Amino acid sequence: MTEAVTEGLTSVLAGLLPDPPPSAAASCTALRHAITDGLLGTDCDISLRSTHSGWTATGHARHVLGVTDAEWMLCEAAPDGADGTALVLLPLDAPGLTRNDHLPSALDGARFGDVYMDAVTVPDAHVVRLPPELVRMLRGALAGTRLHLARLATELAAEAVEAAIGHVARRPFADGRLADRQVVRHALVEATAQVRMCEAYVDQAERRVRTEGRRHRPGPVEEAPEPGQHLRDAALRVAAYVASAVTQAVEAACQFHGGYGFLEEEWIARAYRNSVFTSVLLGGRDHRNRTPGLPVPAAPETASCRARIPVLPTDSPEAFRAGARALVRHDIAPRVPDWEANGGVTRELFEMAGSAGVFGVRVPTQEGGLGLDLGHGVAFIRAVGRDAVGGVSTSLSVQTHVAAPLLLRHGTQQHKQRWLRPLLRGKTIAAVAITEPTGGSDLVNATATTAVRTGDGWVLEGEKTFVTNAPIADVLIVLARTEPRGGALGMTFFLVPTDLPGVRVRQLQTVGLRSSRTGGIVFTGCRLPDDAVLGRRGMAMAHLAQALPEERLAISAGMLACARRCLERTATVPAVGTSATATAELAGWEVRLEAAEAFLDAAVERFDSGADTRLDADLAKTVSARLTQQIVNGCARLTGPEAFFDAGEANSLLPHLRDVRVLSVFGGSCETVKDTAAAEILRGAVVRQGPGRRSSSLQAPSHSPQER
Repeated sequence: MTEAVTEGLTSVLAGLLPDPPPSAAASCTALRHAITDGLLGTDCDISLRSTHSGWTATGHARHVLGVTDAEWMLCEAAPDGADGTALVLLPLDAPGLTRNDHLPSALDGARFGDVYMDAVTVPDAHVVRLPPELVRMLRGALAGTRLHLARLATELAAEAVEAAIGHVARRPFADGRLADRQVVRHALVEATAQVRMCEAYVDQAERRVRTEGRRHRPGPVEEAPEPGQHLRDAALRVAAYVASAVTQAVEAACQFHGGYGFLEEEWIARAYRNSVFTSVLLGGRDHRNRTPGLPVPAAPETASCRARIPVLPTDSPEAFRAGARALVRHDIAPRVPDWEANGGVTRELFEMAGSAGVFGVRVPTQEGGLGLDLGHGVAFIRAVGRDAVGGVSTSLSVQTHVAAPLLLRHGTQQHKQRWLRPLLRGKTIAAVAITEPTGGSDLVNATATTAVRTGDGWVLEGEKTFVTNAPIADVLIVLARTEPRGGALGMTFFLVPTDLPGVRVRQLQTVGLRSSRTGGIVFTGCRLPDDAVLGRRGMAMAHLAQALPEERLAISAGMLACARRCLERTATVPAVGTSATATAELAGWEVRLEAAEAFLDAAVERFDSGADTRLDADLAKTVSARLTQQIVNGCARLTGPEAFFDAGEANSLLPHLRDVRVLSVFGGSCETVKDTAAAEILRGAVVRQGPGRRSSSLQAPSHSPQER
């Protein structure tokens, strides 16, 4: 561990010296907090005094990693009578130098020490001045070291959580297992989500480091101060999140082990010490919270609506994102106040979006779509969330990420010709009628709507509620029970035109999502032909399960975009910007939001690669809902009464405050989604994902109490 953490940094520093130590010699480093931001906990205070033959060094370097086995120390020092700083190479056996070694009770093999100097002689060849641009470069170089430690902390937490999963799955409790307790299952989901978000956040930051390194490697040092600062800030934010999240995750893992988590001999107790100690090495909280200011949102653009909507560009992801932002800002956002005040979106929204190709983002070109991946769909949802409101993204997402995929995968050629093609053009509006007055999350038990077979078709009876787009829909995708005792295998989807006799739709007045028209539907003796069945008879739940990951990832994207919009707007409130406490609170939310966005991006990338993302989608949905609610409500608290003023006023957050409440139940209640995520985890889904990760590691160490 010591070599892995210090090797890269030591080689960089040694390369700056005209007379570096021998390549085979073991070296350690000690830099001041101004460069390291508290990395490794090292405290360095050394002064240099010029003499006729060179220099003398006096001072101390405490908590130096690797000093126990080192022969040389590369340290930072302040020359007397001069501004700036210098790099000094000291042999650790030099006269006037003493050291004390420490062996911490965590991270086996990690050794620290304190070094004290009293007028230690240093030759000119072992001292090099560090100009400001080089100091900035070093700060950027330290980003890699900090991220390596963050990766190590994440791996330690993952091992602890994986062991806890195996422990919970085996441990008896009452008349069953500990895993039968809902509070335990939900705690496992929370811990798993924290580990997966840490991993995604570190992965994203490491890619940035590699990209910046390739981009700036050919140029001189003077050209790289800003990229170095960017990487330093990114690494600090990652460290801030990882230091908090891994400790919470391992604390949960220890809790599941009961008293064994406090025994010195137990692996889980050592895992807790290791994770906490590693989070300390990432740097002090004061340093990690020194993140750059939040971006200021652009001034609202003139509400000039164009007569013709161009098709979204598909030649590159960057062009697509730019086109999506332009479409939302110029053609959708100016209409939002009217939709919010007057009952919701109109058919005009669907016609605009259809003309631009929004509904066909994930549909192959041969079926009339754009033939793109979910990453592009998420980019559009983010654009809507940043510049419009949640109700708009909700209405569009149902058509893009639920109705269109169901018709594409399970519709006949006749279905596609009649419904999918006009849906993609925005000429047809679809609604998915699943939820009933008796419940929406437990569909197998709550669904009371029936479709009874007759000689020439089906008769539909029942009631649906909270159906997005229902008041303006042309066709409903209705979930009905076709086998009274068939359970999950007794449910079928039907395509039901809203103008059929026996279909009655009424609009519901909701507190939030006012731009999205929500309806209740009553089916009374509604007769359907045989070809109204969508997909296989009795397989609706399987078809729905196939569509849920895409829907929940899209919902998560809209949630996080709403949170970011509120965060940016709150940062511009004068009273918030002048308050150190408020600014620190915003910085903490920014870190958590970045981690959630990184996890969502990783999940979308895995979805587009064809991987099973059911667990990813469930975790993203629950994490995004909770975080968005916390951020929006917190931003309102910091903004003050102005947050509740009429929508459209300068600091109003009213539409978002109204919308955020529904996030806990929209797309499946968070409690139900956590239950399905826990089932995936306990069935063997891994805590860690990504290239080079183990495919499965759910067994506790052999010396755990269950194995003895």
